[in-house]
Amino acid sequence: MKSYGGRRYTLAKRLVLTRNQKTHGRFYLFMSYDAESGQAHWMFLPGKGAKYVAQFLHHLRKWYPDVPMWVVLDQDRAHPCKSRLTRQIMRELHFHWISLPKGSPDDNPVETIFSDIQLMILDNSNDTDAKFTQHRISAYLRGRNHRKDRIIHVSYLYSKHSHAH
Repeated sequence: MKSYGGRRYTLAKRLVLTRNQKTHGRFYLFMSYDAESGQAHWMFLPGKGAKYVAQFLHHLRKWYPDVPMWVVLDQDRAHPCKSRLTRQIMRELHFHWISLPKGSPDDNPVETIFSDIQLMILDNSNDTDAKFTQHRISAYLRGRNHRKDRIIHVSYLYSKHSHAH
C-alpha cells in the first residue's frame, strides 16, 4: 500500500502531503475474474511469489470445485513456465492455463478491476493502516460483484464466427 499524490479522503482539516511520500504497509491483492458470471474472488497475501500463487490457486479450486477451468496468467516469475511449484499445483488442481503476451494489460480483465481500485480507492485515500485499506477494497469488490454492469467483455474468449440463433 502506498500513499499516492492527488486527491485523498481524510478527516484532517488540512492535508499536507510530503514530497517523498512513505509506504505505510505492503500487501498483495490476488484476484480471479469469472468471465461467465462477472464475479471476482480475491485474497490479500503478504507476497507474490510461487508459494502465494499456489495458496491462491488452492482457494480458487475451493471456490470452483469440480469445474473445468482455464486460468489466464500474466508473465511473471511465478508463471507455470518459470516456476516448478506453480506448474505442479496447476496440474494437481487440474487447471489449464493460457499466457498473456508481455505488455498486454488490456487483455486481462483483472487489470480493469485493478484500475478501478486504483482510481476509486487508492488515489483518493491517505490510509495509514493496511487492514483498513484491505477492508475498503473488499467492500468495493463485494459491491462490484452485485452490480448488473460487472461483466467485462473479453474479446479473445469469443469467436468472431459464432452466431446467436
